Amino acid sequence: MTRFRTRSPATGKRRLHRRRWRQPDSKKPSREELLQAAADEAQLSGKSLTAIRKHVLNVLLDAQRPMTAYEVLASLDGVGSVSPPTAYRALDFLVSLGFVSRVESLNAYLALDLGPSDVPLAFFVCEKCGQAQEISANDAIISLMSAADQQGFGVSHASLEVRGDCRGKLGCDHWDGKTGPAAASAAIDEHSHK
Repeated sequence: MTRFRTRSPATGKRRLHRRRWRQPDSKKPSREELLQAAADEAQLSGKSLTAIRKHVLNVLLDAQRPMTAYEVLASLDGVGSVSPPTAYRALDFLVSLGFVSRVESLNAYLALDLGPSDVPLAFFVCEKCGQAQEISANDAIISLMSAADQQGFGVSHASLEVRGDCRGKLGCDHWDGKTGPAAASAAIDEHSHK
C-alpha cells in the first residue's frame, strides 16, 4: 500500500511513504526493519520513537502474546517514568502508528510482527491460553464495513475477534489433541443415559 502525505514535518516537502511489508508476496520483516519503520513512521507524523516507545514495542515483540497495559508498565522499571499514563501514552502512540493493535476482548495489546496494515485486522483469541494471533479475514471485514456503509453508517473503526480453542497451535498446554467429531461423540456417549 502507498500512503501520500502532503508535507513531511521534517523538511516541509511532499513525501511518498510505502509500507512494503504488508504486500502478499513479501517476507516477514526483521525486528530491526520494524523498529526502523516505526521510527520513520513516527518522524512522518512529526514525532519521534522515544526510548520508552521503542522499549514498549520491543517488549510486545518479545512477548508474542497480548499484554495488558499494567504488564507493559511493569516492564518499564528502570527505563523511564513508571506511571500508568506513561504506559498508556506509549501504547496509544504505537497503536496510532499501526505497529501495535488492541485486542479489545482481552483489553490487551499485541505487536503486529508484519507491521502496519492499511486494512482492518482480525484476531483469533484462544479462550484457554489467552494467546492471540492475527488471522486473514480482509474480505470479511471489508464486506462488513461495506454493508454498514450501504445502510448509512459511517464506520470509523472495525474490530473482528474470533474466540475459540487454538488446539495447541499457539502453545496452549491445555490441549490434549482429542478434539474433533470422534472425541465429541465419545464425550457424549460417556455421559449418555440408559
